[in-house]
Amino acid sequence: MRPHVSAVASALLVFGTVLLLPPLATANEKGASLPTSVLSARTIYVDNQTTSAELQNTAYAELSKWGRFQVVDAAQKADIVLRLSNGNYVKFVLGGENVPARDPKVKKQNWTGADEAVPPGSTRISVIDPKSGNSLWSDIRKTDNPKAATHMLDGLRNAFDQKEKAR
Repeated sequence: MRPHVSAVASALLVFGTVLLLPPLATANEKGASLPTSVLSARTIYVDNQTTSAELQNTAYAELSKWGRFQVVDAAQKADIVLRLSNGNYVKFVLGGENVPARDPKVKKQNWTGADEAVPPGSTRISVIDPKSGNSLWSDIRKTDNPKAATHMLDGLRNAFDQKEKAR
């Protein structure tokens, strides 16, 4: 007696789902894995790409309360960069007839994950390596009111706590 095709297909679907659940669960935990460069960082630069000075001030206040990092005034002086973005900034794009195909003096900033769309009323908080320009960690937080904005670094603090507990 041969099993029905639908029964075999159902069994394979259930088995495949069970195998895929753990990787999918960890993929949704953005801050679950912090690189050692972030854990060992001592200095931080805040790069405010939003149109809100209030968000930048809130980030400074939250970093000061946390006390984990010394805030510096330039990305070149920082171990990591905390980038705040909400999609309300303009990128400079060269134009005209005599645009060079490649400019070797321009550093490539590969902020993968740090430039993706952000829902209205939210801010993407990204930790970026200032040397490579790579995004090391990111989170999206509601920041549409002052009380919500004071929690913008909670995801990063939680990621630090989880990593330190795992040691």
